Amino acid sequence: MRPLALLAALLPAVALAQPAVDVRFGDLTRFTDLRVSILTTDRDRQGLAEELSRHLVSAAAPLLPPGTRLAVTITDVDMAGEYPPITGSMSRDIRVIKDVYPPRIDLDFTLTRADGSIEREGHRELRDAGFLWSASPLDRDRLVHEKGLLDGWLRRELGPPSPHAALPRDTKR
Repeated sequence: MRPLALLAALLPAVALAQPAVDVRFGDLTRFTDLRVSILTTDRDRQGLAEELSRHLVSAAAPLLPPGTRLAVTITDVDMAGEYPPITGSMSRDIRVIKDVYPPRIDLDFTLTRADGSIEREGHRELRDAGFLWSASPLDRDRLVHEKGLLDGWLRRELGPPSPHAALPRDTKR
């Protein structure tokens, strides 16, 4: 078999071997607020990043057409809420969630078609000032607001077109 023919035969297998969604992070120590307490360790930050990564992979994969790949690099996270400047033994673990402390995620992404061409790429600054309206007070997920921010972005970026989008006119009648 000639080398070009062999390469052409192997390309589909190589494309299938690559994950549909690849999530990476910038320098976690430089993120605005990716922590579980005032005294967060590198291990804590890495755990939160892995949790966001798992969520993004599982939420994005079903939205991608076969062979399409999404590469995301999260460059900053500011989790919903803030740690108040209060003193006491428990104060380091209390995150106050108010509408004035919305979640924020900055990311870069590339959406690649099955043939290797780039369908879409860019930088997004995700914000949700109304994040408390969609939250359940019973939810105990510490990243519920950040995951909601990513879910909204995925729906806008990868979801089906809006039913309110302009439809092509049928000129044949």
